[in-house]
Order: sequence, then C-alpha cells, then structure tokens
Amino acid sequence: MKNGAGWLVVVALACVAGCSPMRHVVAPVKRMVLDPKREFDRSPEPAAPDYRDARSWAALPDKRDGGDATPIGMRNRQADAPVDVFYIHPTTYFSRAGWNQPLDDEDANRGTEFTLRAQASAFNDVGRIYAPHYRQMTLNGYLSASDADRDKALDLAYRDVRAAFDTFLSQWSHGRPFIIAAHSQGSGHGLRLVSELMSDLSADPSLRKRLVAAYLIGAAVPQDALQRTVPGVPLCATPEQTGCAVFYNTVESGAFDEGERPKRFERVRVWYPDGFRSVEQPRLLCVNPVTWRADRESSPLSAHLGALHAERNRPLPEPQPRRVSARCDDDGLLQTTLPDGEWRQWWFGGDQHVNDYQLFYMDIRANAAQRVAAFVHRPVAAAPAVPASRPRARNKPARSR
Repeated sequence: MKNGAGWLVVVALACVAGCSPMRHVVAPVKRMVLDPKREFDRSPEPAAPDYRDARSWAALPDKRDGGDATPIGMRNRQADAPVDVFYIHPTTYFSRAGWNQPLDDEDANRGTEFTLRAQASAFNDVGRIYAPHYRQMTLNGYLSASDADRDKALDLAYRDVRAAFDTFLSQWSHGRPFIIAAHSQGSGHGLRLVSELMSDLSADPSLRKRLVAAYLIGAAVPQDALQRTVPGVPLCATPEQTGCAVFYNTVESGAFDEGERPKRFERVRVWYPDGFRSVEQPRLLCVNPVTWRADRESSPLSAHLGALHAERNRPLPEPQPRRVSARCDDDGLLQTTLPDGEWRQWWFGGDQHVNDYQLFYMDIRANAAQRVAAFVHRPVAAAPAVPASRPRARNKPARSR
C-alpha cells in the first residue's frame, strides 16, 4: 500500500459509516478494547421501536429533518414527489455498552441526522423520504472476534428495518413506486429486504413492480449475490434502467498497489438467504455512479455532475462539478480521483467509504430523477399518488435540522 494506515483507520471510518468485518486487522489486545463489553446473549436488548409513532422515524415527508436539506439553488420537492424513498442509514452508533443502539441515544441520532443531510437529501427532488431509526449494530460489532455475536446483532437490526418497511407499505406508500436507498450497514439490510420481498425468492415478488431502483451503496456485496441473493433483480447497467440495484465501494485511485485492496475487503461477512457467511477476497458488484454502467470504462471529469462536501451544523454547500473520474476495477472497487482541498481531511489510507455518497451527490440526484422519469413513463402506468398521512404521535416530534 502506497499510503500506509494502521488499525486506527477502522475507527476513523466511524465518522459516518459501519464497515465490513476487519478482525484480521485488529490485534488481539486492541480487540479487547474495541469489542462490545459482553457477549450478545448477555447484553440487554434495547426496547423495540413502534413505527406507528413518529418518534421512531428519523425522517418523514411532513417532518422537518435532514432529508429536507438542499444544495444552494435547489428545492426540496417532497410535497409533490411522484415516488417514495425508503432510506436506511449507515452505522452511527459507536458505543461498547451494547451490541445494538438504544433508540434514545442522542449521539447516534445526531449522527443519523447528518447522514440524512449528506446522503438521503440527494433524493428529495423526486421522492418523499422515509427513514426509520432502528436498533443498528454498533461499529464495534464489526471489530468483534465473534461472527456469531455479530450475526445476531445484525439480525436484530434487520428485524427493525423489516418492521419499518412493512409500516411504510401499509400506512403511507399505498401502491406508489419507491426507491430503496442506503449506505454501509444500511445497505446490508437493504440487500436482505430486496431478497426477501422483491426477488424471485419472495413468496410474492409482485412488489418488485413498484421498485424504481435500489441504491445499496457502500456494502461489500460479492458478484454471486445477484443470482444467489436477489435473483430477478439485475445490476443497473444503464442510467434509465428500473427495477435494478446499484452497488459500489469508493477507493482513491493510485492509493493501492496493483492487486492490493483495503484490508476490510479481504474477508467480508455477507448475508445470503441461508445465513451469514465469510467470503475471502471476493470480487464485488460495482456500478459507476458517473456513467451508471456496470463496466470497466473510466468516466471523464467532464461527465461528473458534482461532489458535495457536507459538514455538520452547516447548510449544504454549492456542488463541485467536474472534479471526479471513476472506474470499476477488476475486483469491483470504484477507483476514484479525489478532489483537492477539504476532501483530504476525510482521507484514510485511500478508503473513501465515508464519501461514497458525497463524491457523487449530484450524480445520484440526477440519476434518481432519470430513473423515476423512465419508471413513470413506462408502458404500464404507475399507481396514482396518495396524500401522505401523518403517523400517530403521542408527543410532538422534535423539529431539528
């Protein structure tokens, strides 16, 4: 590796997201420091959310939240959006106290609010954004020596995501088209959601007819998952394709010697329909978020619509176009040129996981509109829009930015 980075890279990635298992990176003594304090079965289980209650949602279309944010000169169009967006946030819980987040953890929820601004807001031009709080697995779970404990913690987190999606379908969506958008840990749960409810493995895959696209970004998903995990849901191969899935993992071009990859991609823990399993040196699924094609061609700088460097407690800045060139390499990693300036403060040994969305924010925003337009104007008409109804709220939810 041309730019060496130690085990602290793992902790640095906690700025926004959850990572793939990296136990081979962390020395045993560090594992003792970073693991959750108790085995999963000996840890208290946080109270389950009630998704009929607005407080169990980080974002709703009629709630003021980070999903409403827009870059300078753009509008939040959720009020008359033609589709819905179900967004599953990345890891924002970093405590060792337990394996899964208590929903009243303020630090984690502030982190989730930031991901709404930096990621989910990319879809507010065409979609009404629904984002559940869920009992996410702590970042420390990815550093654990116990595959069994980690799998149980992810199962618990997914149970919430599935319950939230069921409420989303029954209470608000009412037959409308939808996008699934996610990052990192959220994308792992999103992959499982698509597998269980929209792939050919589903008891009734008709729900797939409403899927505009699934943006499952920042999760290490091996190429065989298309046939084994989400059969019937193809990789998005063109910018206008619908009913398909997008995957990519961003690294800086030139940061690794040929044949090298970030340590977290050497052994990944992946959910398959028959359970979690570890995969060594997998080739990953990759769609170029500039060209929106699943090939090995490099995109020119002129095609890049804009990076957006979001910061906490500040309005979204003006996008930076023509700053990035990207290419899916033979291992399925997205080799990306990195803009100079403020982006360098987030540079961790060439792994740009925390910037998977921000480097391509405007490209994602434009592509979502492109796919929605293709979906709405396809020969089979989409279901008519139904006004959003407000969930039951025992207490008025906090209004925050």
